Amino acid sequence: MENQYSPKVFISYSQDSISFADKVLEFSNKLRSDGIDTILDQYEESPPEGWPRWMEKSIDIADYVLVVGSIGYQNKIAGTVEAGIGRGAKWEGHIIYQKLYMADSINKKYIPVIFSRADIDYIPTPIQGSTYYDVSTQKGFDDLYWRLRGIKTKQKPPLGKLRPLPEKERKTLFITSMIDLETWDKAVWRGAGFIVNTDLPILLLLFIHEEYAVKIFKDWISDVGVDDKSDDIRIALIEGDIPNEEAGYYIVIGSNLKTAAKRAERQGVPMDEMLLLNFTRLIRANPTDNFAFFNIFKQKYQKFGEYYLIPAIIDESSNKIKPLMQYKIHKKELFYRHVDEINEYDEDSIILEKNKPAKPYQIEL
Repeated sequence: MENQYSPKVFISYSQDSISFADKVLEFSNKLRSDGIDTILDQYEESPPEGWPRWMEKSIDIADYVLVVGSIGYQNKIAGTVEAGIGRGAKWEGHIIYQKLYMADSINKKYIPVIFSRADIDYIPTPIQGSTYYDVSTQKGFDDLYWRLRGIKTKQKPPLGKLRPLPEKERKTLFITSMIDLETWDKAVWRGAGFIVNTDLPILLLLFIHEEYAVKIFKDWISDVGVDDKSDDIRIALIEGDIPNEEAGYYIVIGSNLKTAAKRAERQGVPMDEMLLLNFTRLIRANPTDNFAFFNIFKQKYQKFGEYYLIPAIIDESSNKIKPLMQYKIHKKELFYRHVDEINEYDEDSIILEKNKPAKPYQIEL
């Protein structure tokens, strides 16, 4: 049976201007013409119980309270206007806040309404999470109207039968990592350095604790040799600015997924049944020399197409660096990239995350 009940609706607003008050009156009249019993202060000359009690009583007897978001309403309930201005909006806002508080923040009654998309930010904080209605559009007005009537414009269809479960696709998890997380945590990676006055350029990885830095490189040499011919160790230097971060570049170290996939295939895992799990480490470098050593290293690498990767120990109290040349690894592949070419599905997408574990640190030789 069609719902013929005419709900009582109180309209809470701020008289920001005469034209705004007229807009509220027009809105209320339109609702009344469609059978919604609106309660509005503009229909009253002087309630015998006084305005404060009239407002509270009106909120109590209303089935719904429409809260019209505007900058004036926000400022008044926030107490940022002069004393004596907007007492009505202040009082109504206080009552609404209190009733929501007593209802354990469960809101079934207070509905945000705006007359312009620009007013979305002025919806009072306690009801910002509720569905709001932009009644400057016919659709917004109609959606609100049927909400007040308690009539859903879209009905759920009957619940059908569940589909049979598909045949489970078998995947083999192949873990590949050039990063021993525990050892890296103990070594404490602090950044990168460049040595460019040698035949081949040298990329230093700077650590605090020598014992664990040596273990990292010994493990690498055990896995890939002193000449990483398959480029199993993947190193990317990613240039470009990132919002809210100082000028610099990222260093990302991990496994080369292409060579890892080939290794898994050689071990009998088909590519279409493979899931690769890779661990990486990254750090943000903020050069203080206007990228001078970075660019020299880049030019030498582009000229020779190869370089040495070497661990080094940094004394943070003196900034002295001790390269451990005996653990050098010869490499050819080095990924120079720009942040603009990286999206959320990229293997280096971690640099785009807001809370990435990357501490800026840079010493260059």
